[in-house]
Amino acid sequence: MTLLVQAANISHAPGGNAILDGATFEIRVGDRLALIGANGSGKSTLFRLLARRERPERGTVIHARGITLGLLGQESDLDPATTIREAVALAFGDPAALEAHARELEARMGEAADDDELAAILDAHAEVLERLERGGAADPDGGTEVLAGLGLPPTRWEQRVGSLSGGEKKMVALARLLVAAPDVLLLDEPENHLDFAAKAWLETRVRNHAGAVAVVSHDRWFVDRAANRILELEDGRVATFPGNYADFQRQKRERLERAAALRVQQEREFKKLKASAEQLTQWARQNPKFAPRAENQRRKLAEERERLERTSPPVLERRHIDVAFAAERGSNLMLEATALTKTYGERTVVLPFDLVVRHGERVGLVGANGSGKTTLLRMILGEEAPSGGVLRLGPSVKVGYFAQEHETLDPTATPLDVARTLKPMSEQAAIGFLARFQFGRDSAVNRIDCLSGGERSRLQIAALALQGANFLLLDEPTNNLDVGSIEALEAALLGFLESDMGTILTISHDRAFLDNLCSRIIELDDGVVRDYPGGFAYYDANRGHGVELTRRVEKSGSRAIEKKKGRRPARRS
Repeated sequence: MTLLVQAANISHAPGGNAILDGATFEIRVGDRLALIGANGSGKSTLFRLLARRERPERGTVIHARGITLGLLGQESDLDPATTIREAVALAFGDPAALEAHARELEARMGEAADDDELAAILDAHAEVLERLERGGAADPDGGTEVLAGLGLPPTRWEQRVGSLSGGEKKMVALARLLVAAPDVLLLDEPENHLDFAAKAWLETRVRNHAGAVAVVSHDRWFVDRAANRILELEDGRVATFPGNYADFQRQKRERLERAAALRVQQEREFKKLKASAEQLTQWARQNPKFAPRAENQRRKLAEERERLERTSPPVLERRHIDVAFAAERGSNLMLEATALTKTYGERTVVLPFDLVVRHGERVGLVGANGSGKTTLLRMILGEEAPSGGVLRLGPSVKVGYFAQEHETLDPTATPLDVARTLKPMSEQAAIGFLARFQFGRDSAVNRIDCLSGGERSRLQIAALALQGANFLLLDEPTNNLDVGSIEALEAALLGFLESDMGTILTISHDRAFLDNLCSRIIELDDGVVRDYPGGFAYYDANRGHGVELTRRVEKSGSRAIEKKKGRRPARRS
């Protein structure tokens, strides 16, 4: 396969923080690489180095002559004045779009607020003129297929980029890269903010890309279906594993077990060598003729000790969050909703539906953004009133809530405050507890509003573990967690369920998490509620054909109910 990019022994330590230490690997035509590693390991930095946005302190990044490379970073660099359609059309080199953009930039030159803004406009104008001179292959659809595939409907294509949310801007930036189709695509968490259908569409697009694709992703489902090679960034080095994420897990375990067995053998040989050197030294004291052999054996011993000290013993289990949930068992009936409905003015979020959740169930709640998933959790919590129907919790039910936006955390408090408020304990005991969630002493006393998204997610999980709740309501609990921490959370939740302590109702866009954890999926679809007796794979294969929990009212003023009534999916046994 044709070599496109080569990273040779690159090292990088911005601000003295060593991120890369002799990383070496290649990217070739046909590669579908997934770069994985713990949060803070340097994945985004490595992508910027590959894209020549930064320079490594040592080593080289070599690009094949004439190749094009596109980077989707964490921050958008789109022009806020363009529309969604224009931003994507520019990526095609559409002459009409380029000329219109050049005129717009020329008009903005006289309106620049300062020299920096003017310089940015002039740079953008020069780039547009250069692309016009090169000529471009205009696409008659202007990227509309890509925008639709990523979940941006035609009704929004004339919206200005500056009015979009951060997640939406990233979707537009991703669309631009996909339609520009560079030889090498570097995509940093491209599946964030995409719904299930858009993720599946992107998987297909990545697999069919003509050049090479490298992706940073914590979505194991995405990686399993899109990647053919895994790059793991760990301790500044990059290790390569052929295959997808499932193959990587197996191969990594086998490599570590072989390395551990080799280390045991090396240490056993070292002990034998040490005993021999000591014996010869003792003989040499009694008989000088043994002195040369003793000296030779001591030299070998010193060399072997130095070699062992240079290499660290393999770590079979990397440190991630260490979490365990415990609770008193609640009643058999955890939740019962009868004719529950929610409306906002004339907008119906969910039509009247019945739902029963029993002790021990592991339920996933899915649906498009805005379908009412978080609203349902807030009604269960009593934070929002239903518009109709009855919702009740069973006796002895104690609810624990993971909030997607972390609004349950007091921004002025510290993790130490949170832990000691939920459970009386000494400061030292609280710091020890928080260490299990990767909080050092300094971060344990840092204000919550100064913590990263990952730290806030880990703190919420720690708080849940202290609450002793037997009904866990989880709203996107895997957001901001690295893969190792997601797997640790999964294992803890499964242990909680298998120990017959409680029940889980979770919202998640993490398909692997839903499939590994849940045995029942509840779908909210344009007001209709459907029930699927399986994990995500079952739901994905039977989407639209679950058992409807929505009530049918013959004489109702609700047009939505009447509309749904005529196309009710068949009930499945």
